[in-house]
Amino acid sequence: MSESGKKSESESQKQLAAAEEQAKERFEKAMNELREGAYRFSSRARGQSELIIEELIDPDGETVASIAEVEGDTGAVSLAQSLELITFDTWLFGQIGDKDELDLKAEDHWEIWFSFGAWIGETMRRRHGGHWLMMGDDPHTWRVGFSKVFLEIAPFVFSEQLLRMGSGATRKMVSEIERIRQVHVDQEDKDKGGSLDRFLAQHYIRLHTVPLGQWMSMDFARLAKLWNEEPVSKLIEAIKEAGPRLGPGNTQIVEQVVAAISRAKQEEAIAKQTNDRGLFEAIAQIVALRRATAPVAIDILERVVMPALHVGMPEAFPPLDEDDLGNLRKGIELFAFFVEVVPHKFQADDEGFLGTIPHEQLTTPYADRNVLEIGKGDWVVVNPAHFIPMLTEYDPQKLLEKYDEFVKYIASNPDAPRRRDDGRMLAETAIRALADLKQCVGAAAQNNDALLFRLLPPPG
Repeated sequence: MSESGKKSESESQKQLAAAEEQAKERFEKAMNELREGAYRFSSRARGQSELIIEELIDPDGETVASIAEVEGDTGAVSLAQSLELITFDTWLFGQIGDKDELDLKAEDHWEIWFSFGAWIGETMRRRHGGHWLMMGDDPHTWRVGFSKVFLEIAPFVFSEQLLRMGSGATRKMVSEIERIRQVHVDQEDKDKGGSLDRFLAQHYIRLHTVPLGQWMSMDFARLAKLWNEEPVSKLIEAIKEAGPRLGPGNTQIVEQVVAAISRAKQEEAIAKQTNDRGLFEAIAQIVALRRATAPVAIDILERVVMPALHVGMPEAFPPLDEDDLGNLRKGIELFAFFVEVVPHKFQADDEGFLGTIPHEQLTTPYADRNVLEIGKGDWVVVNPAHFIPMLTEYDPQKLLEKYDEFVKYIASNPDAPRRRDDGRMLAETAIRALADLKQCVGAAAQNNDALLFRLLPPPG
């Protein structure tokens, strides 16, 4: 390597080390602020209201018991308002002062919001075990991911909701904290009292950094007619007619699309005036979408879900060789091991799309026929007939039972390391995704729809 190359590599390493050190310092500073904020909130409540707020969420305390007794009985909710709950409600909203509502631009309001959120997050993290996840500077984006159950909360979003809620906020806080405690109790029962810290910060970071894959069944015949043949005025009518079925949360998007194409020539087809892919996709989802699967992390889709589809329903399991045993000792998740070791009934194309689908089964939905850039969000059309032989015999419960048999098979091997079943959650995720895909493919085949795949950015 040249001297300049060595210097460049050395400089890059220094920059990386410096960035890591800065990130570490930011995290440690934020953790100190969280601990201090939680302490300030608890101390302030005790000093000003004589309440020990930790006692409000004590599962053996009177407040939790009184709420549990009337849970679901709207007529008895007022009876659950213990003196401590009323006192805390009164004190909490007294912190807002004489203002009508929470104003995070006001320093004293920001302080009570931050310290309240810090207390909720730190209390839950210390009680159950977990990790603070800080993706940015705004505490609204900070989350706590628990260690023993795969569950994430946003304490500062919750604290703001409570402070804006008014009367009843304390009851909601206690109920939600108790609900999460019960989730942990249920997990401990499943683990027979031996719950493990199985989820690391990296598991939660993936949720916000890994792109998602989604399948869609679309009535492309209708879309093609509206896009290529009908005048824009007819397209607008179709969009307005279909818009309400998307729900009120999408009303603004529908209005934006209508506003955008209202500026086009109304007597001509929109295809003659633009080939904008973003507009095409937005219109397609409004007027042509018939069914869509729940998004799944793309690495899980490629590494586990698609291979599981090709496994079929195995009747027996192969003997484990030294490489297999070595992978088990390295800690490979058991369901990932299952789809890797069990011979596939259906041949996958390792060089194909998603590591399984031959390229001849793919087409483009775009009229310009340019090279697809799936990583940048382009859609790809997949022939639904490719999946039908595999999905016809697919049974979610039977595949889960086969996986359970495989776990017992491994345990019966004297040379295999003793392992807990750490793959059950992954198995259930893959099996739900395949059941979802089966319904989507079925809708596409039945209606002669197009089956599309798209990549979505990670959720915020």
